[in-house]
Amino acid sequence: MILNALYDLYQRLVNDPSVEVAAPYHSMGKVSAAIEISPSGEILKALPLGTQKGKRRIPLEMQVPERVKRASGNASNFLCDKSDYILGIEGEGVTKRALQRFEVAKELHEEILSGVEDEGAEAVLAFFRSWKPETYQASDVLQNISEVLADGGNIVFRLQNDSCYVHERDAVRRAWENYKSAADPDAVMNQCLITGEVAPVARLHQNIMGIAGAKTTGASLVSFNFDATESYGKKQGANSPVSESAAFDYGTALNWLTSNDRHRLLMGDTTVVFWAEKAGPEEDLMLELFADAVAAYSQKEEKDTSHEEESAVQVKGVLKRIMRGQHVETQMAHFDEGVKFYILGLAPNSARVAIRFWHVDTFGKMLERVRQHFDDMSIVCRPDERPVSVGRLLFETTPAVSRKRENIPPILSGSLMRAILDGSMYPQSLYTTIIGRIRSDANDPDKPNYEQKITYPRAAYIKAHLIRKARLLGNKKMEEALKPVLNPENKNKGYLLGRLFALLEKVQQDANPGIKATIKDRYYASASATPRAVFPVLLRLAQHHITKAEFGGYIDRLIGEVLADLDSFPTYLNLDEQGLFALGYYQQKNALYNRAGETSA
Repeated sequence: MILNALYDLYQRLVNDPSVEVAAPYHSMGKVSAAIEISPSGEILKALPLGTQKGKRRIPLEMQVPERVKRASGNASNFLCDKSDYILGIEGEGVTKRALQRFEVAKELHEEILSGVEDEGAEAVLAFFRSWKPETYQASDVLQNISEVLADGGNIVFRLQNDSCYVHERDAVRRAWENYKSAADPDAVMNQCLITGEVAPVARLHQNIMGIAGAKTTGASLVSFNFDATESYGKKQGANSPVSESAAFDYGTALNWLTSNDRHRLLMGDTTVVFWAEKAGPEEDLMLELFADAVAAYSQKEEKDTSHEEESAVQVKGVLKRIMRGQHVETQMAHFDEGVKFYILGLAPNSARVAIRFWHVDTFGKMLERVRQHFDDMSIVCRPDERPVSVGRLLFETTPAVSRKRENIPPILSGSLMRAILDGSMYPQSLYTTIIGRIRSDANDPDKPNYEQKITYPRAAYIKAHLIRKARLLGNKKMEEALKPVLNPENKNKGYLLGRLFALLEKVQQDANPGIKATIKDRYYASASATPRAVFPVLLRLAQHHITKAEFGGYIDRLIGEVLADLDSFPTYLNLDEQGLFALGYYQQKNALYNRAGETSA
């Protein structure tokens, strides 16, 4: 089903004049330099291509003849390759391997271009016949691209005074396409799993680029190269018969997605790509929504992704409501809710690509589930806070001192996305990790800071996890008790104890202005797990703080109201109650320090 959806996407892209996608027998490649040659094959100029970014040059991306898949041995690309194949030069100079590869490239170009009546084709052949790699050091022209030669960047040809590259000339393109489409006598014929047609089966599928953590040369989505994956004597691609043309189409579509920032996001170790079955405001809205909902947290400026101003306004209006968890039924008149939308999560697995998750649903259903997620995550916060993105939430599972993407547990990103898109239970492992992170951070004496313990994203997820669990298990009482703001009617012991802990901390701070470390930094972990062992001590300490604090009487009254609902201190709290403890603490803290304009998001 995944390959079918990608195949259909390619048919859509190739017929869209506004999209640059590789035609059959071609691919998008990064080119670092161009060599200008005379009709007689002499090198006249060598020009670096791309843009300079600081000390690094970003190669130019262009459509080039389809790349070969190199596993071992020597195999040349046509009219676009590294210096060892094009010039017989490797690194600092000429090597035996580079000379062998130059000869391989020479044979390939002779086979394809011999007899082609085109000035560019004849010039390339003249170059391969006359160029001597040993003369490289004496060539002043090539010194202009010495960095490209050393780094192994791709090189293309351009004929003197020509406005295009040799591989773009019509006669050369036809020669290449005829070469690629010629029937291979050794090809395996079978029915294609995608098109249903009997055609030559692709032995190797093209590499998928742009997968975070995978090899820079790409990784295979479909691959069979060891005995355990082969059966009935079939080898490599014959185990999963996909025609060469269909394999090209799906691979090109997927490479287009992974290279397109509007369709690709990184979530932990997972590269997420998404698209709709047709272009339109539905796709614009989902792309913009996922850019905010999945991307790592950033205060980036909003940008229009729609082609028309009116459509952009509609998209932004719906987007803002969704990310506030508000219903959007009245705003959906301009959208087709039946359009299919696809989301694919890919993770690196050695030289292959692993499917982390795959979700297909209608635009309307997917939108409602994303809205429900933001509604579940809504909680009191500062007015300048943005809704919690998936990327930002995943970072909360990492230690504050090493908040890096590689420290995010790999399995969490896929399970969290599935829960959001399916409307199913949030992953228990994420909940447990966040509870553990709060306790470990709270016990760090070097970081006596409230924001490093129970942050807005952590509190929002705890509330979302518990309210969705209550809803799916039919616990109506718990579902109604969990609010975005402080709920004095919530009588759960964990929640009440969290509130009590926040009040005891507040009176301590009032009695000792400027105090750096509070009871939270010493007692939070034990208070949230084994309250009976801690709270009697804290209450005795609080009596001294109440008499010293300026508003001690007010806090004392609030403490009394909470204690009135507690008949005893439990010996221990389970994980759900520890989450309610954190939520009660967070919401009571916000209620005590509530500022004008504070809202829920």
